[in-house]
Amino acid sequence: MDNPLCRALQIAFPLIQAPMAGVSTPELAAAVSNAGALGSISLGASNQEQASAMLSRLRQLTAAPVNVNLFCHAPPQRNAERERAWLERFAPLFAQYGAPPPPALTEIYPTFDAASPLLEPLLEAAPAAVSFHFGLPEQSVIERLKKQGMVTLASATSVEEARLAAAAGIDFVVAQGFEAGGHRGIFDPEQADAQMNTRTLVQTIRNACDLPVIAAGGIMDGSDIAAMMKLGAAGVQLGTAFLLCPESAANAAWRAALKSDAARETEMTAAISGRPARCLSNAFCQATRDV
Repeated sequence: MDNPLCRALQIAFPLIQAPMAGVSTPELAAAVSNAGALGSISLGASNQEQASAMLSRLRQLTAAPVNVNLFCHAPPQRNAERERAWLERFAPLFAQYGAPPPPALTEIYPTFDAASPLLEPLLEAAPAAVSFHFGLPEQSVIERLKKQGMVTLASATSVEEARLAAAAGIDFVVAQGFEAGGHRGIFDPEQADAQMNTRTLVQTIRNACDLPVIAAGGIMDGSDIAAMMKLGAAGVQLGTAFLLCPESAANAAWRAALKSDAARETEMTAAISGRPARCLSNAFCQATRDV
């Protein structure tokens, strides 16, 4: 197809496999890219060694364009007393499932900024695209990535976030509707979330911003893709649709849940990471509703 996303990345189809930290793999990204779309990996939960290994594996599997995703959130403020209380609160749940609780909580989501140890490996790997979630890195970082030839994308859940992306020189905005799985890409979690659905968000951003828009959230098949392209989206991003692929890191229990009636019920919770994320309604969600 001939549209802005395909031209910018030299891909055959304006379709992005969502990065999905913890479940996307180099094998999944390579399979998607080799098929003519844009495969993605996320370094959102990776340290420098893990990131370098994933980037190296990706280079071994494909020479096609790929996307690398990073988290650009404000680092959390640690509170030892609250963390101890959290562990005590969930000790019975760990015991119920026969799992030992961790001795302490750790931060597994590093922030990508000018001081990030992931910056140099990323510049060296120079993937075709790099995408940001939860915000944007410093302007100097964006300029270094673009100077290296990388196409830049950023998630936005509102017009205001899309405008910030445009002002920073981002090439494409990923309009993340409220239906989307995974973490909400809200820049500031202290601000109210308008919770616009994907259709409304795509139209609103297109009317308010000159950036080409990629639709994300609730898109599962060809008819969904066609509907978003008809609205004027330059492309689409699908995540959940790829979870059952053999190359994804989803385990057997997760795959079984996605194939069951349990997949009909989801909810938004911040209890998993501190940031709102869409989750299958399960025992953990139930245990944390009053937290």
